[in-house]
Amino acid sequence: MLAGAEPDAFRDTFVAMAGARAMITATRLGVFAAVAREPASAAALAGRLGLELPGVEALLGALVALGYLDVDARGAHRPTAAGARLDPGAADSVANFVGAYNSHAWSMLGRLDEVLRDSRTAASHRRPAEDPFWEHYIRGLFELSREEHEHNARLVPVSEPGQLLDLAGGHGGFAMAMCARFPGLRATVLDLPASAAVGRRIVAEQGFADRVSFRQGDALGDPLGERLDVISIFNLLHHLAPEQVRRLFGRALAALRPGGCLVVGETERAEPGETPSAAGAMSALVYFVSSGTRNYTRRELGGWLREAGFAAPEVHRAERSPWRLIYLARADAAVKRQPRR
Repeated sequence: MLAGAEPDAFRDTFVAMAGARAMITATRLGVFAAVAREPASAAALAGRLGLELPGVEALLGALVALGYLDVDARGAHRPTAAGARLDPGAADSVANFVGAYNSHAWSMLGRLDEVLRDSRTAASHRRPAEDPFWEHYIRGLFELSREEHEHNARLVPVSEPGQLLDLAGGHGGFAMAMCARFPGLRATVLDLPASAAVGRRIVAEQGFADRVSFRQGDALGDPLGERLDVISIFNLLHHLAPEQVRRLFGRALAALRPGGCLVVGETERAEPGETPSAAGAMSALVYFVSSGTRNYTRRELGGWLREAGFAAPEVHRAERSPWRLIYLARADAAVKRQPRR
């Protein structure tokens, strides 16, 4: 169901499905990049990209209807403000997320029937390191989240931190934002080898390779360190079972210095009886088909943080993506204890 609209089965399946596929395909085939460089008619664009004219006419019509292209009286198409972000050359581009990563998400969702019958068949993160998925996935998440990390970093209640550990931090976006805020900070991203390889390239491109390092490993089993100022966990917990989340919180507490801060960023799961947001609910469906797991409610995560020994967390709703919550939990020396095994 579109926001603010009544449920309509035709629109919410056939129309929404065709619209999503039109955007993915147009981005992958360079349609937005081409008309950003030079507005074009359907015929000119078909010739330029080597595509079938009837299909290009239908595709451009769909993109105009969706609001991603404008067309003038002469038939020349150009991107709208929203469409301009699907040009890979744009400064605020999300083309990798929309075109490359969402192609993988489309295929994953095609397996929903199978995963619903047996969640053990969900295997997104068991792909080999050389699979192109990792480049598309990590870069796509960086594009989607890069405008949020500066704000997230400003929320963290620490002064002059020296060490940050970013668990499953992938692209290093939050680590870089923290380093930009705190000149004396050094950050380490601990992530799977395939994610870390892509993250190193992104961090180098952004000019932070001297302050953000990467360590290949598994956040669930590898040592986290000790007396850290900040530990961050973004977009990991929805890939974990409840007991794994609880154990990770305990290990994070043990690795922080007294007064250190754990920062958690997660898509909100509605409490029982509450109406979920469309973005949050659909994200949860992708998480399940990807890993066979689910995201968690504010009450669940807050309770597990307190159970681990953290002070009651401060919770903020993300400005740009209000279906996401940021939890700030201090390692209170008075309640700090041994982590769960």
